[in-house]
Amino acid sequence: MLFSIGCVSISSYKGHTIFAFILSLFLFYDPLAIALAVISTNIPDFDHEFKRYQVLKIIALGGLISLFLYFMGLPYYLGLLISLLGCIFLLSSHRGFTHSILGVIIITISLSLFLFFGMGLFQYSLISSDSINLMVLLILIIFLALLFLNKKLSPIFLVAIASIIISINLGFIPSLKINLTLLVFSIFFGLSSHMILDSFTPLGVKAFRPFSDVEYHKKFGVLLFLTLVIMFVLLFPNKILFYFSFLVNFI
Repeated sequence: MLFSIGCVSISSYKGHTIFAFILSLFLFYDPLAIALAVISTNIPDFDHEFKRYQVLKIIALGGLISLFLYFMGLPYYLGLLISLLGCIFLLSSHRGFTHSILGVIIITISLSLFLFFGMGLFQYSLISSDSINLMVLLILIIFLALLFLNKKLSPIFLVAIASIIISINLGFIPSLKINLTLLVFSIFFGLSSHMILDSFTPLGVKAFRPFSDVEYHKKFGVLLFLTLVIMFVLLFPNKILFYFSFLVNFI
């Protein structure tokens, strides 16, 4: 699948990935948030027909995870969330529900709960700590990358994550602090950036599915982008102060 921006045509997954990566790089300066934004922006297109077999595997995998956790006496709803996502893709037509505002919100909630419950598994362990939670979070992010990223992107992504883990263990970079609000927003941001880019294509997006089939185009994309920026400023004022002080020192 191709989309065009100006006179440049690039494959859909590459365009969405580059767009989300560049924007999140400027906003977040947090590798965990950037990683989740990149993964999330690739998720909406799982409603496409050619992804059907992969979606069925996601549903089955979620079921197997649920059974395993159930017999281990652990929260089995972790796997059910994965199956739920698969069912959403299966029932959605292309550029339908997963490309709508309601779809973005539901997928954001599902992925966020998956991360929360995943890290919460170690509450059943005596070795739970911030460092353990960080490693578990990285493993969960890798799992999501293997599920949702294109096979051509996955090796690059995994090398980047491995580099972060090695650098932390060797003390080259300080241990990352988990900011749950930022992680949730980065998922929402990645999914929304997909809608923004699709709004600039001739087909546009049906932003209010399943309640309306009206297509929205560039003006909606610009409005959604400005909304994300405003949300970022309101949620993370300290980061704005950081950018401002950096700019002052640079000048």
